[in-house]
Amino acid sequence: MKQKLLSFIHVPSSFLLTTASLLISLTFPLSPILAQDQTSQDQTSLDQTSLDQTSLDQTSQDQVTPPQQLYVKGRQQLSTGQLQEALESFQKYLELKRNIGDRYQEGVALYFIGWVHDELGQYQLARSFFEQSLAIDRELGDRTGEGSTLNNLGLTYSNLGDDQKSLEFYQQALAIYREVSNRGYEGRTLHNLGNIYYKLGQDHQSLDSYQQALDIYREILDKSENNSLVSQADEGTLLNSLGLVYHRLGKHEQEQLSYQQALTIAKEVSDRISEGMLLNNLGIAYHRLGKYQQALESHQQALVIHREVGSLAGEAFTFRTIGAVLAAQNQPELAIIFHKQAVNVYQSLGQDVTKLSQEKLSQEQKQSYKLNLDNAYLSLSELLQQQKRVQSAQLVLNFFPVPEQKDDLSNQDKTQTRVHEKIPYLPEEEQIKAGYEAILQEQLSLREQLNQLITIPIAERTPIQQDRILEFRQKEQQLTQEFLQFLNSSKVKKLVTQLREW
Repeated sequence: MKQKLLSFIHVPSSFLLTTASLLISLTFPLSPILAQDQTSQDQTSLDQTSLDQTSLDQTSQDQVTPPQQLYVKGRQQLSTGQLQEALESFQKYLELKRNIGDRYQEGVALYFIGWVHDELGQYQLARSFFEQSLAIDRELGDRTGEGSTLNNLGLTYSNLGDDQKSLEFYQQALAIYREVSNRGYEGRTLHNLGNIYYKLGQDHQSLDSYQQALDIYREILDKSENNSLVSQADEGTLLNSLGLVYHRLGKHEQEQLSYQQALTIAKEVSDRISEGMLLNNLGIAYHRLGKYQQALESHQQALVIHREVGSLAGEAFTFRTIGAVLAAQNQPELAIIFHKQAVNVYQSLGQDVTKLSQEKLSQEQKQSYKLNLDNAYLSLSELLQQQKRVQSAQLVLNFFPVPEQKDDLSNQDKTQTRVHEKIPYLPEEEQIKAGYEAILQEQLSLREQLNQLITIPIAERTPIQQDRILEFRQKEQQLTQEFLQFLNSSKVKKLVTQLREW
């Protein structure tokens, strides 16, 4: 008999969970770069990696009955993102199973129809189908299936904005997984609970749930046999989540350690997007600890990665974090340059976050992006005012779309015109910017050569190729140091002195 798949935390190629607003520098909040690609806010969504063939009775599609073929086809379509096609397949499967009175498979079909609606963002419909599936689970006494459906209802209610109801469903699912001794799903549900507690501001409960989940993940990963329940990416996701809670609790040493462990995993699984985000989070932790040199190194390395993967939102965020560290080091002239660059990169994305389709951000991630954009303007303006550059500060605010203006059509038109304007640099600022941009370009060129080598399987690399990889990695570190040394060079200091005379 085919088994009803259990849902758990979705872990996409980029494994980060970032739901916090981290505060650094100046007056304004700075949210971390949010996970991109398929990452959803609560990460309770349905795990595409669970669509394995083992639960299909190890039967090939040409050996199964027509209803089974619809089931297999629907799952394959779901796993490849063909959502409308999957919906049609599962709807036909549901009709066939209802016609013969197969209640169990009717529940399975309802479950997958709810899954597809959830993926389509049709949360009210998803809830309706999950509730129908849940009723059948309970009618048949299918406790494991009930836990799975409860988990998905938790996700759906969170997507609908009812986190308290979501919490109740996760708690029910957790009790069931403990009852049936399913450690993998217990761990994932604890992770889900941690996310909801975090959103509700219940940090100690969140921390406790995350730590229990981490223990279970590591218990499973330590076993020698292969398993599809937990991966290294799951552990990395959870470590980043722990870092966010530690940040909010002011436990920055533990925060730093969590990010470092997650960063190690991101490198092991070759997840460059997560690596860049984690380097930024790690840099923020260093900043909070007053370790400014390490903070700058982390942010600079993150900047290279965001450029490499083409994440303009990540790049803008990192310019701002570098500026924040420089401001904390009492280098406002340099901080202003990086804040200007942050604003200008944001401007190139456009003020309207609905245009960020290339960044593949969730709705909450778009809101966080908008917050970072607004605060980038305000941070830059405040720095300029502190340096008595009042006209420049006012220019920045003139570019900044004031929320109250949105109801005034004349002002709205003016705002939309300004969206594409860039904050100008002074001549000395242009020279400093050109200097560090040259180093960044050298790093990107080096990375391109390195990528060509590391794509070669280790067993197939020649000794010369392996030596070249080591050489490139050492050069990467050297260029990071050159970037920081440039900012402290006599040339830059001279230009900064000239800036102070404006």
